[in-house]
Amino acid sequence: MSDRETEIILFDAFSQALKKLCRDDFVLFSTQKKKGPITHRIAMYIENELGSSAYLCDTQFQIRGEKQTYTPDMIIHDRKGNEAMAIYWQDGYLSSREKEEARDFHKEKKCFTIAFSLLPDKDYFLIYRFAENYTDYLHISREDFSEEVLKRCSSDEDIISDQLLFKLEKKRQRKKKEDESLPAAAEDPALSE
Repeated sequence: MSDRETEIILFDAFSQALKKLCRDDFVLFSTQKKKGPITHRIAMYIENELGSSAYLCDTQFQIRGEKQTYTPDMIIHDRKGNEAMAIYWQDGYLSSREKEEARDFHKEKKCFTIAFSLLPDKDYFLIYRFAENYTDYLHISREDFSEEVLKRCSSDEDIISDQLLFKLEKKRQRKKKEDESLPAAAEDPALSE
């Protein structure tokens, strides 16, 4: 079986696990504040979907790299310890550091690596698929589990776009109460000239 065929099978098992989690265990989203129970349930569903003893899905499995130790939330591997897939996740958007760790893991281990964000207030899951020089962003609908590719960013673009997301805007403070009745153009000297 080719690497691409293996990735398709593993991604399908992951997608089916998310579907079962939403259908059968949605209560975990509202009752659990820690990642452990949700991670365990997804790992259990992935193993069941794969249906063979060829792969195991472990949680919090530490993997030594050349420069650091990686701890994906879930790792799918064979019984000899060869990693087939790594999964990172958060209940919100992944931070730049978390995406960088997943990207570094993929580059060093040459292992199919994804991450996802549950985003409880959204009607979709955000999926990150890491490759050598780019990251794919996908939405999986919670309603019908359809997949939509949002964008593909090179590794450099991805880092830059994360930096732009956190740009803080400076709020203007009004000096006096009577200034509140003035139109916006009169408040900004550049606009009133």
